[in-house]
Amino acid sequence: MPFKAAVPSTDNPSAVVVGAGITGLSAALLLTRRGIPVTVHEAEQQAGGLLAPINHEGLSLDRGSHRVHPEAHPLLLELTEEAQWQWRKRAGTLVLKGRHLDYPLQPLRFLWGLGPRTVLQMGAGWLTRPTAFRRTLKWEADRQDLNEDKGFERFVIERVGRAAYQQFYEPYARKVWGIDPKELSQSVAKQRVSTSNPARSVLKKSEGRFLYPKFGMAALIQLLRRKLEQAGVEIVMGSSRKAALAHGGPVFHTGHLSDLAPEANLHHRGLYLLHVTVPADCLDDTDTWYTPERKFWFGRVSQPARFSPAFEHPKNRVLCLEIPEGQWGRKMDFTGRIETVMTQLREAKITARTVEALNVIQTFLPRVYPMYTRGWIHSQRQALRDVAKAGNIYCCGRQGLFLHCNMDQAVATADAAVEHWLKGGTPQEWAERCQVFADFRVRD
Repeated sequence: MPFKAAVPSTDNPSAVVVGAGITGLSAALLLTRRGIPVTVHEAEQQAGGLLAPINHEGLSLDRGSHRVHPEAHPLLLELTEEAQWQWRKRAGTLVLKGRHLDYPLQPLRFLWGLGPRTVLQMGAGWLTRPTAFRRTLKWEADRQDLNEDKGFERFVIERVGRAAYQQFYEPYARKVWGIDPKELSQSVAKQRVSTSNPARSVLKKSEGRFLYPKFGMAALIQLLRRKLEQAGVEIVMGSSRKAALAHGGPVFHTGHLSDLAPEANLHHRGLYLLHVTVPADCLDDTDTWYTPERKFWFGRVSQPARFSPAFEHPKNRVLCLEIPEGQWGRKMDFTGRIETVMTQLREAKITARTVEALNVIQTFLPRVYPMYTRGWIHSQRQALRDVAKAGNIYCCGRQGLFLHCNMDQAVATADAAVEHWLKGGTPQEWAERCQVFADFRVRD
């Protein structure tokens, strides 16, 4: 159904949205629907944030692997229903110890991937330490209790034992975060390790499909911008934060929370993207490979053509490799080490043979993911309370709330913030209410 803007009322105050990513544009559209005049301010010259496109081989590609899951919040789909959403069959692969396991994991596949020795050690540990098994069953309830954050390492070892921790959890944590797992929060045990609860992971039934817009995630940004421009909303590109925050009315801030509260102990890590062109006949039909082992520089590799036919190349295929900033810092040039990268793709059996990269481009995304170190929840809460003292700022979205969540969840926070303000809620009340979003889970 085409969007029709409500007639603005002169009785309503105007609002400002900071950030023209999926959360900011959604917030602006929700405000416009309620008749609130709104202006969007974006610091960059390109809208979209993490959904902004990367142009390679004549294709407008995603910044990494993005998908919408069946259990997604319906508001995202409702706001972008014209995007020609399509159901796609999941064809993921977990690469572990030389084995390829269907992902999402099917019954017992994770245990098989760990190998009999590790499984026996885990079982023996549970038999000799009944408290460990009981803790495993209470994994989620315990993980969410951050008042006494034991840290990632201790939390996991207490539940699955040192053998499983050292073979799977510990190397993946070091690879993704680039710091000693002792420094990581226990909340990371769920939010970054897809198989964080072995008992649940091996028994749950996968949906086996996902939703994806026909022309890629960038099409969502184009669609929302078009709706807003048709409604007369001004989108100011290259705007300064100072200019945006000078607005006297409500400000819905989707930029980094740490920019508003620089004294807070909130840090991020970046992500390298390599878009590599390879011969089409060296790949299978997998859409995404997950590679937790540290010997591989990349943590996830996706094949855009398996997300949508719009990304099919006439002769070749494009792979998107995601390399966590981790140990590399922010000035690494992986294009100069592409031969090593291609060797690793073959070792992981992602390519059927060793091939040369036909074309490669590198993109570095700074400050993409929150760094969840021990005690982060207290820093986040204090930062939100400090920002609320301004009297007119409502933080929302991934960056605004220091969350690592999916795009549908980010849009849901914008909806909640807008409704909160429309009902007369104060920024101070919002700073307390939005804590319910701190446990949003990333769905891979």
